Amino acid sequence: MNENQAGKNLNIEGGVQAVAGENLGTVNQYISIQKSEIEITNQPLITGSPYLGLRKFEVDDKDRFFGRDNWIIELTDYLKPKNVLLLLGASGSGKSSLVQAGLIPKLKDDFGANRLVNLTFVPDVNPFESFYGCLLANRYKQSQAKLAQAVKEDTLIKVVEGLKNNSDLWFIFIDQFEELFTRTPKTERDIFIKSLVKLIEKNNSLVKIVMTMRADFLDKLSPYPSLGKIHDQYSKMLTDMDENELRLAIAEPAARNGVIFEKGLINQIIADFYEQAGSLPLLQYTLDLLWQKDHIQERVLNIKTYQEIGGVTGALEKQADKIYGKFNEQQRKAAEEIFLELISLEGEKAVSRRADKSSFEQEEMQKEVLYQLIDNRLLVSKGEDGTATVEVAHEALLRSWKVLQDLIREKEEIIVLRSRLYADAKQWDDLQKQDAVKASSELWGGSKLAKIVEFQKNNSLPNLDTVAIEFIKASVSQAERQKNEKIRTARRIAAGSLVAVVVSTGLGFMAWKQTQQAELNLANARRFSSLSLFDKGKELDAFVEAIKVGKTLQKQHKYDKEVTNALQELLNRKSERNRLEGHDSVVTSVNFSPDGKTLVSGSGDKTIKLWNVETGQEIRTLKGHDSVVSSVNFSPDGKTLVSSGDNTIKLWNVKTGQEIRTLKGHDSVVSSVNFSPDGKTLVSGSWD
Repeated sequence: MNENQAGKNLNIEGGVQAVAGENLGTVNQYISIQKSEIEITNQPLITGSPYLGLRKFEVDDKDRFFGRDNWIIELTDYLKPKNVLLLLGASGSGKSSLVQAGLIPKLKDDFGANRLVNLTFVPDVNPFESFYGCLLANRYKQSQAKLAQAVKEDTLIKVVEGLKNNSDLWFIFIDQFEELFTRTPKTERDIFIKSLVKLIEKNNSLVKIVMTMRADFLDKLSPYPSLGKIHDQYSKMLTDMDENELRLAIAEPAARNGVIFEKGLINQIIADFYEQAGSLPLLQYTLDLLWQKDHIQERVLNIKTYQEIGGVTGALEKQADKIYGKFNEQQRKAAEEIFLELISLEGEKAVSRRADKSSFEQEEMQKEVLYQLIDNRLLVSKGEDGTATVEVAHEALLRSWKVLQDLIREKEEIIVLRSRLYADAKQWDDLQKQDAVKASSELWGGSKLAKIVEFQKNNSLPNLDTVAIEFIKASVSQAERQKNEKIRTARRIAAGSLVAVVVSTGLGFMAWKQTQQAELNLANARRFSSLSLFDKGKELDAFVEAIKVGKTLQKQHKYDKEVTNALQELLNRKSERNRLEGHDSVVTSVNFSPDGKTLVSGSGDKTIKLWNVETGQEIRTLKGHDSVVSSVNFSPDGKTLVSSGDNTIKLWNVKTGQEIRTLKGHDSVVSSVNFSPDGKTLVSGSWD
């Protein structure tokens, strides 16, 4: 509707005034204000819901989008002389809807629908691919659109120069610009930002670039001075709807369908809306649910029905609980696994992320639950670049539904680690195509790798994508190679020491001709013991005995051909067997006691083990951590042991194996801990 009502004051329920427009006039003529209740209810009844629920407004929804007339006019006026706009606003403030259902239709009216080319996309793992998919969705052929696939700084300029007709007005709308910082790896992000800035600097009057971004992501612009300048010159902050605008957004869609609200209901809805921190999608969801649950044939939306569905503050959670309550235990577990894959954390704030729909369709039960969540509008499925994706219907669900809030708290460590995994795996995958050696430096090791392996083993991350799985496999393989190399290095060091002992023994023989039979007999006995231990696979014990033989002979300046030959034979033998065995998972940390007699090890099996270095025997096992033990160390006096793994640090009595105390304070996994030289202070490092 484009009838002008310039400067006209209009009355809505409660006698509140609303200015319909000025300057260029209003975008819509509001029948909910101009007609009486009788006139509205005498119109033909349209039974389909005029509210969108959690779905975003799109261009075709312009006739259901109300209350933002002044903003539509302001942004239209702004973009006539300027070519760039960064529209900021809180989550749920309606940024995307304003551009899609308000600004774009208005620009089409002003410039001509055939002239305006709407290129709307959300940046994904590769924003150039996202733009490519957007071009395909418009009038461009694959052979033309492939220009956008090049990950280069001049790509966007080349696309404009190669595809745009001189008469066309290109409207490039990058929705959810913050996804560049949550989904896109740094390499692609940096190049895309440079490419975007170059296109902006071209200042082509027939290329309008609009970006929407959540205001709480402004700090992400700090590493990019060029984006900071764009923010300073071209940004606007979308303010919340005032009471008059909300009344129009609530009443007008129903009025156009021939339905009114019971007296006092709109006031109650507005009060509840402000109490719920002003989430417009949540408001739309509540109104849509109210429409479905009420008796539309009576043409009045009622307060009683509104209260039954839980109002704005409880409608979404109540509906989600109802759906979730119908699931059996296995279905609930499947639902939690799906939601877990669709949630990321930005600081302490939970945000939605997209995933390939196919990753949830491999197992029949999970597939069935997925479709039920989509059918009930808790999830949204879209087709992008020939690939179907799925995401949480709106972040309002993350804030409003206790089931998800509890899941996020319980699985916070998994969510954080998985986000890092996807980012690092993508970086590794990209580097492999260019430099395999450099790519290997991106692989994980230590406690981080042990943790993700544990999660895989426990099936805590059942829906990892292919790149992430290959990244984990490559990391494990590299860790195994490094471990074996350390064993070989240790063996070479031991061999070198032993050779030095043998040489020294020979020199002693030349200098000293006398022998002491008792010492030689002891050395000989240890020689047989060493060989026997080696044959049993006990390398560490074998080398310990061999070194004792050498030290005995060196100390007494003895030489015995049989003993020396036996030691040389020992050095020539080879084995890849790991001597100390007992842990059920990856060993993540080891350390010697100050006197060198005791070895401590921490593992992915959540335990700590103390070992006798001389015998290789396990002394005792310490249990208490709830997850992978990432770091273990002795105090300088050797009496106390410190360990870390989950979000805690534990102190242990080495002699008794009893836990002394647990230290808390970190918000995430404590990856490293150690004593100061005087043993009075601890230092710890964490992922928080």
